[in-house]
Amino acid sequence: MMPMRSPQVLLLACCLPLGCSSSPPLRYYTLNEIAATAPPVAISSQIPVRVEPIVIPQELDRLEIVTRIGPNRLRISESDHWAAPLEDQVRRVLSDDLSTRLPPRELADPNEPAGGGPRRLLSVSITDFLADSSCSVALRADWMLRGPNTGTERGAESVVIPGNEPCMAPAAGQMSSALAVLADRLATMILSATGSAPTSPADQRPE
Repeated sequence: MMPMRSPQVLLLACCLPLGCSSSPPLRYYTLNEIAATAPPVAISSQIPVRVEPIVIPQELDRLEIVTRIGPNRLRISESDHWAAPLEDQVRRVLSDDLSTRLPPRELADPNEPAGGGPRRLLSVSITDFLADSSCSVALRADWMLRGPNTGTERGAESVVIPGNEPCMAPAAGQMSSALAVLADRLATMILSATGSAPTSPADQRPE
């Protein structure tokens, strides 16, 4: 005769393969590109720029979304995840943002095969890219632009996007806005390096 099992044991056995319905559902988020508000200037350096793989801090190198909840505290969400690795999303969005801020053919496909024509390489190392409990986002990044027949340019950028309370969801939209501001500054740097810095609307008025 088979031994009788208690209802608690049967309930646990049912929950194990099914994961139990009490687990919160997973929510997935992505970053999005934000086009420039003005068309880019038409001058090109003839040596396209390629955005290299992005470097991010180890604490952000995960699919779970990380939020700052104090000066020395972070929260790793169990139910809010990135739909793709964060460094891949940042590279894609930054490239897309730059493509609307630079002249045609100034930006190379970041996924192009090796061995093509000459390229200037834009390396970006992110040191901080976190939202807080009010969805305010701080972005800090070091960058370097190097390439054939040109000197090496280096710099650092700091961007803060204010938030709004209460913050009920991850700040993917504000993070995307921070990347757009970074793209504005990088585009100005790239065009300045080729002697074709963009002009402001005031500079474009007739004398």
